[in-house]
Amino acid sequence: MDLEIVKFIQSGSNWFLDQFFSVFTHFGEEIFFICMFLILYWCVSYRYAFKFSLFYLTSVLFNNIIKLCVKRPRPWQASQLVDNKLQASGYSFPSGHSQSISCISTFIVYDVYKDKNNNKSTKVISLLIAILLCLIVGYSRMYLGQHYLTDVLTGFTLGVGIMLLLKYIESVLSKKERKPVNIEMIVSILSIVMLVLITLLQFKVFNVSLHAAKKIYRYSALLTSVSIGYILSIRLVKDVRLNIYLRLIKVAIGLIITFGLFAIFNMLVNNLFMYFLVILMIGIIATFVYPYLFNMIYCKLKKEEICKSV
Repeated sequence: MDLEIVKFIQSGSNWFLDQFFSVFTHFGEEIFFICMFLILYWCVSYRYAFKFSLFYLTSVLFNNIIKLCVKRPRPWQASQLVDNKLQASGYSFPSGHSQSISCISTFIVYDVYKDKNNNKSTKVISLLIAILLCLIVGYSRMYLGQHYLTDVLTGFTLGVGIMLLLKYIESVLSKKERKPVNIEMIVSILSIVMLVLITLLQFKVFNVSLHAAKKIYRYSALLTSVSIGYILSIRLVKDVRLNIYLRLIKVAIGLIITFGLFAIFNMLVNNLFMYFLVILMIGIIATFVYPYLFNMIYCKLKKEEICKSV
């Protein structure tokens, strides 16, 4: 039945839909998460963005564990009648793209509804946009031949469920301790665990595929660099009040620098450990060096006395 649904969806394929879903499926990929994280980090709050990355990476971890346990082939691998419209590796169940977009959407919509300053229209619009994005991404995964309906529905359920569970745990711990949860300590510990893991991988203690190993190295570098950058930023980066136009400029310059550096240095990478070091370096630049220099230059140009340590 699952396979028949994918075949039915692909029966209406055409050039326009191929391009449309190939673009919108990226909203469930890592690059969308990274862009969202950087925007929140540079323009909203270091702590809020840091918490966002922790919750998201927790969801991704669960997704990959389930994939490795179930090992379900993708639809195009199961049947020659399914067209593989977009290259992808790894297993099918559950859909990582569907879980990611539902995870990100739940995190943001939850806080929009929780904020008493937001009116009813803002809350409803944010919910509708989130639902629409989730539906488009989920449908795109089936249209492109990468996932079954059960993969997508399970991904949605896990994304929403894990995020709500983490939000609930955070609220319980905060009330119990009468103060915000120490996110810095949690992620610092996780970073150490991930570093130990890639050290073991480096010495080939675990027998994993190249794809799985590269993903572990990537997430280890992201988590470690974000942890280092965040801890340095809250202590050393000056806090400035930027209007909407300056925020857009800050985001645009930051994204160009971040992805530009990755494009350049990624061409020089010839092994997994170098790949880890490149992402680690770029992550620290994005989360500490860039905001430090941008805010410092802004303070000097404006000669603002309100600039202070975060």
